[in-house]
Amino acid sequence: MRLFHLAFDLPLERRDIAGFRAAVARAAGLEQDLFHNHRNDGSVQYRYPLVQYRSERGNAAIVGIDEGGKAIYDWFSRCDGKLWWNKAEHPLRIQRLNVDEHPIRYNESLQTYRLHQYLALNQNHYRAWANMTDLAARAAELDRILVAHILTFCRAVNWRLPERLDAAVVSIGSTYRTRLMGNDLMAFDLTFRSNLYLPAHIGLGKGVSHGFGVCRPARDRMT
Repeated sequence: MRLFHLAFDLPLERRDIAGFRAAVARAAGLEQDLFHNHRNDGSVQYRYPLVQYRSERGNAAIVGIDEGGKAIYDWFSRCDGKLWWNKAEHPLRIQRLNVDEHPIRYNESLQTYRLHQYLALNQNHYRAWANMTDLAARAAELDRILVAHILTFCRAVNWRLPERLDAAVVSIGSTYRTRLMGNDLMAFDLTFRSNLYLPAHIGLGKGVSHGFGVCRPARDRMT
């Protein structure tokens, strides 16, 4: 798997990620559906987003996975270093650029990761989860959903898992309400362990194209 991580010297607050995403999608050409995950008729393509938009340290960033990275490179190479967004033209100065290859592999020991603003539950799942009175049942449900989200990522990048995938939430730092596409959802900042080597900066869960669910090794500082 190849991961393309491009960060700009362009201020971006979390609440403005959707607008930045729309501006980049228009600039790239709406026929390039990797940038927005919509079909020609406007309906949503329910697939793991290979282009993900972020606010990192208060600046705009885009992460591309496999063909998503190539799409970002092709767009940026012809955009003249400018983006029309929020009724103004903004310079796109590169702050940092990383391209990394990540082979699939298991760890002999469990590795610790952090998930920032992880949207594990849709509205119906959250109601069911909130109604659970047993803390062990809540934890088991989050573990089950986390494994499902990791498997969704693996399928998207064509990773075949030859062994059993283990993943479990270790601790929850905070929970808070947030909004995505007009829906009120619960976000988690949490720590988990897994026996699968996961690349830093991938998104897990819902809303990853809007900067939710950024996964990093526990040693890395969250942004």
